[in-house]
Amino acid sequence: MDQRGPQGFRLSLHWFEPGREITAVRVEADSAAKVGALWDYLTKRGIMVLGAMLNTDSNGTRAFAILDVTDIGREPAMEMMRDAPIEDMRLEVMDPGVRGFASTGGHLLEAGSGRAVVTSERTLTGFFRGMRELLGDDAGAAFLYYAGFVSGREWGKFLMALKYDPVTAVKINFETLKSQGYATSIAVLEGEDKYRIEVRDLVECDLLSDYAAEKGGHVRTSHWFRGTIAGFLAAVRGGEWGVEEVECVNDGSDKCVFEARRKK
Repeated sequence: MDQRGPQGFRLSLHWFEPGREITAVRVEADSAAKVGALWDYLTKRGIMVLGAMLNTDSNGTRAFAILDVTDIGREPAMEMMRDAPIEDMRLEVMDPGVRGFASTGGHLLEAGSGRAVVTSERTLTGFFRGMRELLGDDAGAAFLYYAGFVSGREWGKFLMALKYDPVTAVKINFETLKSQGYATSIAVLEGEDKYRIEVRDLVECDLLSDYAAEKGGHVRTSHWFRGTIAGFLAAVRGGEWGVEEVECVNDGSDKCVFEARRKK
């Protein structure tokens, strides 16, 4: 069993490699094996597959990949890809014509059984930090809490509409958040009308580390995530829940810890 810690993972939607010749391809085939054969064919001819995504359904397999073609040149690489000796496979080169950048084009993405968008730390930093800078610390924190609350509540309603019981819904909630990059580890301890949630590498606190340092440190920064927990529990367990961040990496801890209790 691999005991290494969580590794960074790059989604192959767009890619920056300054100074390199990179491009994106879209592949359609009748099996995932043929897509794998294409990656193998390209790799053996000097094309590096930097990242790939693949979906398979009753209509066949569709995949996108970001390729580094620097070593053999763009035009030879594109000709090689089109001439790949794999039957019943369609390949489209999606080239924006910008050196050091590639994009797989427009998509309707799905995550958590609903439409999703992928954002970046720059956007999230603007959201988490900008609310404090524009509204002030207290009002900004309140805004983020309630934004998280309604987000968590909607997700909880969705899971309950699928007829999951509350225990299972709680497990799915935090597993989903981990898989979407909000944290690398979330441990949940449940008691009677209370939860203790221990989180490592929480994105909100990570992106606000500089902000906390500017404030002199010893700041508990996760108001949005705290709100998502309160809203989610309100939807799946009913009633009102108070959630406090009792430990924070921006207050000297090695993790962020939240305690949730049902309000009387």
